[in-house]
Amino acid sequence: MKKVGILLLTIALIVAFIIPYLDSENEVVENEIDFGFASAQKFFSVKRGEDFEFTCTDLSNIDELRLDIDGVIVKSWKLESNAKQKFSFSTNTFDLGTYSIELQAYNKNELLGSDGGRFLFINAEEGPQEFIYELLETHPHNPENFTQGYEFYNNVLFESTGNPNQTNATKVARIDENTGASVLEAFQPNPLFGEGITILESIIYQISWQDQKCFVYNALDLSLLDSLRYDGEGWGLCNNDEHIFMSNGTNELTVRDPENFEILKTIKVHSDRGPVTNLNELEFFNGRIYANVWISEQRFQHDSRINLNKIVIINPKTGAVEGLLDISELIRKAGAKNVPNGIAYRKSSNSFWLTGKYWEQSFEVQLSLKNTEDAQ
Repeated sequence: MKKVGILLLTIALIVAFIIPYLDSENEVVENEIDFGFASAQKFFSVKRGEDFEFTCTDLSNIDELRLDIDGVIVKSWKLESNAKQKFSFSTNTFDLGTYSIELQAYNKNELLGSDGGRFLFINAEEGPQEFIYELLETHPHNPENFTQGYEFYNNVLFESTGNPNQTNATKVARIDENTGASVLEAFQPNPLFGEGITILESIIYQISWQDQKCFVYNALDLSLLDSLRYDGEGWGLCNNDEHIFMSNGTNELTVRDPENFEILKTIKVHSDRGPVTNLNELEFFNGRIYANVWISEQRFQHDSRINLNKIVIINPKTGAVEGLLDISELIRKAGAKNVPNGIAYRKSSNSFWLTGKYWEQSFEVQLSLKNTEDAQ
């Protein structure tokens, strides 16, 4: 009898232990909400100014729906019907960028369910215009230079290079434009990986890839003046005669104070189709930023038009990609295995010099807007 009693007691304890979990599971099932999103869809896109729209297919027991963007409730809807409904949210007040979104369902202020882990791209309002070039001249370029930055200053050509696998590869050089050879050079030791340069008021700024150092040189004699710090990776630089713009291989450009390199603003670069990432060497001209595009499997390009054959033209006030320049033919002319990387605007000739890593040539071109009517 003792054995039977013990058995009955054991069964009772097991049942008592399991019942609460069964009730809990039933409660979760009852509170599951169908917000209408396909489970595999993680990214949604709208052009800035358009409405972000979505449809909830099951609103049972819900009296309020809230939209959370980047952790902040931006809109809520009071519901009077359980029927399938369409909802919309205006993006007029948002900057271009990628935002996390979450929908939350409530009944009498009690959270019944949520749908998060999704992202909204707020993109440029217009698609990029297509630019073309006229090839004016071909100039020699040092094929030993793994070009990272390229710039004219006071009508003199400067170049920065970097490659930790090559001795004395990280340097800043003043270039003889007739030969492509260095007239004057300043080096940083391996394994420092030099990246882009920009020149502002006779001061050269050269960033490094992952060493988080910006080297500051005198443009007259390339003497080292200072070393500034920053967080993250450094890829390309340019300036607008007041502030420095820096790329880091993503779709973000940081606006920096030339005195201390502190971030003043972050610009999210988007076309009308999505974020434009892998931004590399930069040049500033006529209120716009011109950028080479690197190719990387780690940073997916959401706009299929963007690749390393393109130079993208960016409005720094909004981050919108306003133009594309296809340089595929120049890449073929260069006959180079390495990618294009080098954009230098020359004011005296109103032309751009374009080159690449280990290229033997630099191509001088003038840009113009493509006549779309002729192209049709």
